[in-house]
Amino acid sequence: MGLSFFGQYYENIPYYVFSFLFLSDGMLNDDSTAIVAPGQHLFIEDFFVPIERLDFLQNVEEGFVLTERRLLEMLQGEYRASDKVGTDDFGTVFTFAPGEIFEVDNAAFILGARITYIEENPFFSRRMLITEGTFTVSVDGIVFDFQTEDGFRIGGQYQSQTQMENRIKVRYYSERKESLRICEKLF
Repeated sequence: MGLSFFGQYYENIPYYVFSFLFLSDGMLNDDSTAIVAPGQHLFIEDFFVPIERLDFLQNVEEGFVLTERRLLEMLQGEYRASDKVGTDDFGTVFTFAPGEIFEVDNAAFILGARITYIEENPFFSRRMLITEGTFTVSVDGIVFDFQTEDGFRIGGQYQSQTQMENRIKVRYYSERKESLRICEKLF
């Protein structure tokens, strides 16, 4: 599991923004820098959490460590797909951005939730936008129930390794916004 924390990223949305990244076991190389094997890549971009649950994250220093169990506890809840970017429902608490193709200045960008099936033969690999559904976060893990743009239903779960008390370490990046923070799982 990868988790990105963007703080209060959107100007008119009073909630903290996070994104989840899940990869099938064995997809990454030994130093987790490249995809080297087929599998599934699930990306839930921009889900919205009440600020009061995580306000302390705005002031943590790089290297701050948090247990996975504690983080999941703070993110607990059921999140549903919101309407698309620019609608009144986008960015409401306990929602996530649905997958969509966003076009601007003759360029197209993929936004929101999506799943990519990476196959041995790249010709058969496929990306599908997640347009409806929910995911539920608990201290035990995350349960998914999604529907893709073509009506295909996807279900699954991430089981937290709470008995191992995995630690989450805060790292800073400037890819998306100067104050972007990424929480990285330590092994």
